[in-house]
Amino acid sequence: MFMKRRLIKVMGRFFIILSLILTCSTLYSSNNIASISKSICIKQEDVNGSGLYPYNFRIIDNCLAAGGSLFNPVSKINTDEKVCNYIRLLKKLGINSLMLLHVPLKDSLTPRLEACCKKERMELIKMRMNAEQVPSPEQTDYLMQAIASGSYVHCMWGCDRTGAIIGKYLRTKGYSGKEALDAIVNKGSHSGRLGGFKRKSGNKNLLLYFWPEVATEAPDIYKEFSTQK
Repeated sequence: MFMKRRLIKVMGRFFIILSLILTCSTLYSSNNIASISKSICIKQEDVNGSGLYPYNFRIIDNCLAAGGSLFNPVSKINTDEKVCNYIRLLKKLGINSLMLLHVPLKDSLTPRLEACCKKERMELIKMRMNAEQVPSPEQTDYLMQAIASGSYVHCMWGCDRTGAIIGKYLRTKGYSGKEALDAIVNKGSHSGRLGGFKRKSGNKNLLLYFWPEVATEAPDIYKEFSTQK
């Protein structure tokens, strides 16, 4: 009887310890998964600009598609029908708007893109953005709402201006400024296969757009983007 009671006591302690181990393991795994899956970027293979996908194309969290001009920034040879095909593809992926960041003062492609969007019933958001001009807080709120509903964000090459918007989006997902920058630069987790956000002085204001605290949080990086090359 004594041995039986002792065995029951030992087994009870064993199950308590096992339960604690499993609980801690589950908590660790959950936290670890959360830390590495704040945002997921899927990069396609055929992204040279006139194949299956638009130039430098990738899709983030099933809502933020990103890349370059639908007309192919390298050659600009894509026909309006090809652009319409891309728009149809984007709609199948759950994209409801195109966010055009390279809005020039005079350009022959933008009116053609407007016509294609009208034909395919795709909303076109024109947001002029460059080294000197970035979206205001109110405009940014509007852009983030569009992204939440599914938007194709693109500049000419899908690298710098597009990268800055992705960086801003990642900040809303809990990324630090450094994490967002690392994600969008060349070969980063959220950059395109054909290029990402370039570390150069011309991109300083774009950097400040999504990482306004960079001067105090990372002086070396701020200096790097402030130095003319």
